[in-house]
Amino acid sequence: KLKQIERMEKIEAPFASRKKMNFSFPQPSRSGQRVITLQGLAKAYGKLQVYESLDLEVIRKQRIVLVGPNGAGKSTLLKMLAGVIAYDAGERELGHNVEPGYFAQHRSETLQLDRTVLEEMLDTRANVTEESARTLLGGFLFSDDDVFKKVGILSGGEKSRLALAKLLLNPPNFLLLDEPTTHLDMDSIDTVIEALSQFKGTLVFISHDVHFIRKIASHVIHVEQGKLRHYPGPYSYYLEKTGQLSSRATQTSLSNGSPAKGETATRHKDAKSRKRREAELRQSLSKKRKGKQDVIDKLEAKISVMEKRQVEIASQLELPETYADGGQAQKLNRELMEINDNHERYSNDWS
Repeated sequence: KLKQIERMEKIEAPFASRKKMNFSFPQPSRSGQRVITLQGLAKAYGKLQVYESLDLEVIRKQRIVLVGPNGAGKSTLLKMLAGVIAYDAGERELGHNVEPGYFAQHRSETLQLDRTVLEEMLDTRANVTEESARTLLGGFLFSDDDVFKKVGILSGGEKSRLALAKLLLNPPNFLLLDEPTTHLDMDSIDTVIEALSQFKGTLVFISHDVHFIRKIASHVIHVEQGKLRHYPGPYSYYLEKTGQLSSRATQTSLSNGSPAKGETATRHKDAKSRKRREAELRQSLSKKRKGKQDVIDKLEAKISVMEKRQVEIASQLELPETYADGGQAQKLNRELMEINDNHERYSNDWS
C-alpha cells in the first residue's frame, strides 16, 4: 500500500488515463402532457412553515433547475415532487403514465450501507439477473471484485455512480436529481451531461454546477421564502432577467434570506446518523488491518487534508468577488474537480 501511495505522488496526471463511465438513459415511455401538478401544498418542520400554499405544474419534456438560497426548501420541494416525503396539506397529482425516478443529494438515503454493490443492484422490482447487473455496473466503473465492496465504504463518487446505475434498473420518464454531479470527476460529469441531453423524458434538478445547469436546463424556478418564481428559458435567460451578469455557481445557493431551519436540522440529523453508520463499518474493517496502520494513517491524513481544502474552495466559490476575475473561479472549480477525483482514489485505497 505504501508503495502504491508513493507511486501516486509521482504521477503528474493521475486521472488522465482512467476509464470513463459509459451509459445512456433508456428512452422512456411517453407520459401525459401534464407530468405532475401540486395544488395548495403545505409543508412545515415543527413550527417553521417552509411552504404554505404551493402551486406548481410540470409539463412533459421540461428540464427545470431549482435555484435559490441555501435552506430555501429546494430539496424539500424535490422530495415532495418525487413522493419520498409527506406534505401536510394540499394535493399532488401525477399525470398519465408517469414513472418518477429520484436521485438523492445524500446518496445513502437511497442506498443500504451494509449491502454489497451487487446486492444493492439486485434489490429491485425489475427482473434483473446477476449477469445483467454486473454488465450495467461495468458501465459505471464497477468491475471484477468491485461489485463485492460494501456500500458503506464506497467513496462519494462511487456512491453517486451506484445511485445512477440503480436508476437505470427501473427506467423513469420523470427524473428528479438532487446535486447529481457532486463527487463526480469532470469526465463523469460530461458523461452524465451527454446522457441527459439524449434523455427524452422530463427532468427537475438541483445543482451548484453552472456548466451542468447551462447544458441541461431549459427552465429555471427560483425558490425563496416559500415562493416560486418561474423563468421560462435557460440559465442565461434567468441571469438576464434577474440582472445578474456573472454566471456564478452561487446563483443556486446564495446564503441571503432566511434558511429553512427545520429542513437543515433534519438534513444534519440524517447526515450524522449516516456518518455514524459509515464510521462503524470503517472501524470494523480497520481492526482487520493490523500491521498496516502506518499506511492507513498516511491515507487518512491525505484524505483529511483534501476534505479541508474542499470546504475552503466551496467557501471561496460563495464569495461574489471570486467572480470578478473569471479565471479565478475557473481555476477553483478545476482544483475542486481534481481534489474530488484524488479523494475518491485515496478512499478506494483506504478500503
